[in-house]
Amino acid sequence: MSLALQRAGKCNRCHYSARSAVRVFASLPHVMVNSCTGKMGHAAAETLVSQGFHLVPHTFTGLSAGVAVKNIGVRGVPVQLVGVEKRQAALETIKRDYPNMLVVDYTLAHCVEDHVRFYSANGLPFVMGTAGGDRARMREVAEAAGVYAILPSPAGEQAAALFALLISLGAPLPAHFEEYTYEAVGRACDADALDLLNPASATTISQSLRLLGINCDEAQVHRMRSIRQQRLGGGIHLEHEPRTISTNLRALEGRGRARACRLTAPGGNPTLLLRHYGLDRSAFAAGAVEAARFLAARVAEGAPQRVYDMVDVLRDLHAREVARQGSQTETSQYSSNVMAAGPIINAAVAV
Repeated sequence: MSLALQRAGKCNRCHYSARSAVRVFASLPHVMVNSCTGKMGHAAAETLVSQGFHLVPHTFTGLSAGVAVKNIGVRGVPVQLVGVEKRQAALETIKRDYPNMLVVDYTLAHCVEDHVRFYSANGLPFVMGTAGGDRARMREVAEAAGVYAILPSPAGEQAAALFALLISLGAPLPAHFEEYTYEAVGRACDADALDLLNPASATTISQSLRLLGINCDEAQVHRMRSIRQQRLGGGIHLEHEPRTISTNLRALEGRGRARACRLTAPGGNPTLLLRHYGLDRSAFAAGAVEAARFLAARVAEGAPQRVYDMVDVLRDLHAREVARQGSQTETSQYSSNVMAAGPIINAAVAV
């Protein structure tokens, strides 16, 4: 998606001007990616570099200092690993060399809250791409520290990403869905995945669904993780369903395959199955780039709001796309009797 704006746009939620984003994009900041040792972190680092960001040649890792002694490379940039025992001392030197840097985090779910506290205590603007932790507590920490941050949103859980997109674009569900109930039916081939649905997600997912008019409470939100659980519970066997050949809805092997949820009418019939197909790492890395650009723009303009989530990033993408399309319409020399209902956002939520 192009980020070149032809005219200014506004986001009503965040009260910032899209025009100001153009200024900061001309000079992108240095970014530290934690951790480049992981597949997702490494993919994000490569994509950030390819999109014009300058990579800080250090990465924090959960490995001990005694193990994390070998360097790795990202698109020709040598990156030094820093163990958790030495991260505070190393950060003092890193901040001196790269005073305006921001951080993109793709680590592990059980590290999220510790990393939020660390980044906040050290005044580092950060994008938390890792899902997990207590979102309310993380927001409190970041807001108390006054740092610019993008936290995992309620939409970060892949099973709810569809609903976040509906909410962010203001697209309500059709009538008569208020009596339907919600049930997550899991995803295939990920019994060992670490980004488990945390307790806070049940509340945020149910609240989001109620805003859409769907009858849902926390007790109805659950995740069936393994294929065996799906079989024993009578769930839908996603691994046995036919594959789509669409390039936009592509079922992937292994972790990241299709997620699904059901909306069921009273009495159990009819049932509406909503499927969200997984994306590969490159799509999530693209989401990290958009989030980093968004955060860099907020820092550069000194936005009064400091803490955001990925829905804010989606809103910003939407506003800029509307501005771009509006400018193209203004400059076109032909007329058409076809009116577009709205732009399509083809962006991945970075989780």
